[in-house]
Amino acid sequence: MSFVFYKRCIVFYKRCIVMLIRCFIAIELDEAVRKELGRLQDRLRRRFDVLDTSVNWVRPENIHLTLKFLGDVQDNVIADICSAVSMAVVGTVPFDFEFANCGCFPPSGSARVLWTGITDGSKELQSLQTALENHLGMLGFPPEGRKFTPHLTLARIKNAKIGQTVQDAVKDIEPFVLARQDVWALTVFQSELTRTGPVYTALHHAKLD
Repeated sequence: MSFVFYKRCIVFYKRCIVMLIRCFIAIELDEAVRKELGRLQDRLRRRFDVLDTSVNWVRPENIHLTLKFLGDVQDNVIADICSAVSMAVVGTVPFDFEFANCGCFPPSGSARVLWTGITDGSKELQSLQTALENHLGMLGFPPEGRKFTPHLTLARIKNAKIGQTVQDAVKDIEPFVLARQDVWALTVFQSELTRTGPVYTALHHAKLD
């Protein structure tokens, strides 16, 4: 066996044993808040009066406030990611924020994403997200290509015609306040995609000071 062939075998073996983990950093929501989000989704379903096959509603137990999506990363990098997230929250005291109103992405034309937004606490969330970008950037993760807009995704719309219907209906909804959420930690989540939907597993909690 030649030395070159041996080296190639070793490289191939290492590639085979590397496990990729799909992960992101987010704020977990209280159960009471999830219930309020579920009630809001029910009200919006009735208001839009569209088929659920055209709108993919996010299950309340899967709703969270994502600060940074990392995608597929090698399992041997997870410990460094957790350490970076813990460093990012140093100096940040626990705070709360408020969910209010509804909106769509994009903000005009056919809606693709339906969300509820953040009012009080948005500055603190922006600061946390910036700190995450800085610390994770040192591990080689590129910054987001667009401005961070804190929100909770309620539904994704697959049909362009239905998306326009949702956009028009949202514009007629009166402003409202839904709930408040305490922030005591950031969570590193693993996301596993299954036939019945994503399954999220908490890998690490980085507690605020």
